[in-house]
Amino acid sequence: MSVLDLRGTTALDVLPRVGAAATGAVRLGPFQVRMLAAAALAVAGWAPLYLGVLADLPGGSRAAYLLAVPVLLAVLAAGYRTPPCGVGDAESDWIVAVLLGVAGITAIEVLTDRLPTLAGLWRLPALSGVVWFACVLIVLFGVRHAVRMWMVWVFAVAVTTPLPFLLLTAELGGSDSAAIAVSAGIGAAAVALATPDAPWRLRTVATLICLGAGLLIAWAWSTEAGLITPAVLVTGVLPVLAILVVHARVATSSVPLSFPLPQRSTSSMALLACLAAVLALVGVRSDSGHSAEASVSGAWIERTAWGAPREFPFITRYLGPHSTLQRFSMLPVDGLPAAAVDVMSTPDAGALRDLADAVWYPSARPLDYRAAGGDGLPAGARVLHSNADAVTSGADTPWYAVTWTWTSGPVHQRITVIVSQSLTGSIPPPAPAPLSLPDTSVRPLLWLARQQPDDTGGIDDLVAARVRTVVDQVSTAVARSSDEHTGV
Repeated sequence: MSVLDLRGTTALDVLPRVGAAATGAVRLGPFQVRMLAAAALAVAGWAPLYLGVLADLPGGSRAAYLLAVPVLLAVLAAGYRTPPCGVGDAESDWIVAVLLGVAGITAIEVLTDRLPTLAGLWRLPALSGVVWFACVLIVLFGVRHAVRMWMVWVFAVAVTTPLPFLLLTAELGGSDSAAIAVSAGIGAAAVALATPDAPWRLRTVATLICLGAGLLIAWAWSTEAGLITPAVLVTGVLPVLAILVVHARVATSSVPLSFPLPQRSTSSMALLACLAAVLALVGVRSDSGHSAEASVSGAWIERTAWGAPREFPFITRYLGPHSTLQRFSMLPVDGLPAAAVDVMSTPDAGALRDLADAVWYPSARPLDYRAAGGDGLPAGARVLHSNADAVTSGADTPWYAVTWTWTSGPVHQRITVIVSQSLTGSIPPPAPAPLSLPDTSVRPLLWLARQQPDDTGGIDDLVAARVRTVVDQVSTAVARSSDEHTGV
């Protein structure tokens, strides 16, 4: 008999009798017990995602819905309660699970190494949790059962990485209500996917009720109360309640009482548990936390002579309604390229970290941030630039940028010193532009598929000197503001 193939209905018959007295009243079938085991094993794959989300939530991350994603996927998997057709094979299940796990994790690591900035923007390592959960279900329920859940896996890939959510929220205006509304849509989609055995009318009614309740919460919720509570409510609590109600309505009609589970030995289950432990240890990265930002005076911009800035209102769609993006153009200097300082400000540090790896400037190829070397640059400064040697038309403007973040009074700022690589000084650096799904997914993948050479090109000494001069201006303004604040 399999270690998880329970023929009775007592939940812990298979476990040591120590807990039998305490759990004798709990009546669960074999399918439910094995699904609970799958959920417990899947925790190892989701631990890194949870650590990252929990680190960002206190700072005002707009992707609070991620807290409910693992719960939703477990409920979705539990909704497929009818046995698959055909005969399963234990050896084939293990082979497919191993191949999927190795191929999936390897692909994630290769893409992360090849395009680290894009992978960071997508939070690509979070997909390892989906791969691991699929492997666990293949081992416990068979490959046929996992394959017929293909819509669940599409849903999982779409919601596990927060970038699609952030881009869709931006398309709806970027307000807190828009973020809650998108979260409500995710919850409603989960209701539709988690009830495949229910009649379509009942499933449709449950989905619409869940969506309507979520949109009502999005409309009525105070924007000053934060996003965590409404996001968990419309993405986790309401959908799970709706799914449980639908399952209760159809439990005695269309769902078979027995589910022929594949046989699994104690040694195979022990191996699966060991793999889960190893994955938990390997998956928790040492950089899961965030280093403390430098703090500067909130009036440092007033100590400059940059003049009136150019505003870019689109940033509120990505960082929230209280965010700003201003460009200060530097005075031209003979013999040096044109330069500007872009100041991105928001009261929510988490919202800024959500898009820490975003590239806001045009480029024909995917670019990667790298740590800035040399003395005199702010702590945590990173360098990013396009390839001037690959310019093919006059419409392309190569650029070089140094960016960093700090806390300025009550707001968190991302400062970007950007310089045109045109040495004439007549061509300004490109303006920041909104993010789009093609620019962050399709075009980078097409570039990668063409196997283009990974050549970022060189930087002229005049360009580097211009950047250093502007950075020194920023540092001087900060120092003056700090001295005035302390009365020195």
